[in-house]
Amino acid sequence: MYGILNQVLKKMGRPAMKRVLEVIKQNPNSRPAQIIKNEGAPDWWYKGGGKEGWGGYSDESRLGRAMHLAEGADRYLNPYPGTFMNYVRGKVDNDPQRFKKVSDFFRANPDKRKSMDDWYKEMGSEGWWGRSFLDDMIDEAETTAMSLEDLAAAELSRVGKKPYSTSGINRYLTKEYKDLLGGKE
Repeated sequence: MYGILNQVLKKMGRPAMKRVLEVIKQNPNSRPAQIIKNEGAPDWWYKGGGKEGWGGYSDESRLGRAMHLAEGADRYLNPYPGTFMNYVRGKVDNDPQRFKKVSDFFRANPDKRKSMDDWYKEMGSEGWWGRSFLDDMIDEAETTAMSLEDLAAAELSRVGKKPYSTSGINRYLTKEYKDLLGGKE
């Protein structure tokens, strides 16, 4: 791994090498970190699998992954990326109704949202491969009819993120509660 980091240092400079090292320290089980450390490949890559002397990932692919990681390190190091939803906002042309439909879909399906966030973190929106998967999921979110349960789950998720004093449901319940007590708290 340190040979790869040394090559990143020579090609891109010390700050890039430090970013790669920081990402590897913070996310040791991520696929890019495992590729750079030459871990996580299929077993037969290490044992020979028909060609003796194979040793896992090639040095070229490890260096390429390290350079890609240096360029996109902010996706890993930013604690509040929100990047996938920013990508969605750009794709729906800031249309509030389309954005609400897509965001409601991902609020009602947090497992799909997690897979999208992980994909964006790893691939970004560079290249046709990264963008095509993101665009397919946005199309699925726009075309899938949501049931009442899904809409309720999305609304509860949206209300759950607001502070107590600004939530419409909480204001309504507080008003009703005060009316029951005769204006007292």
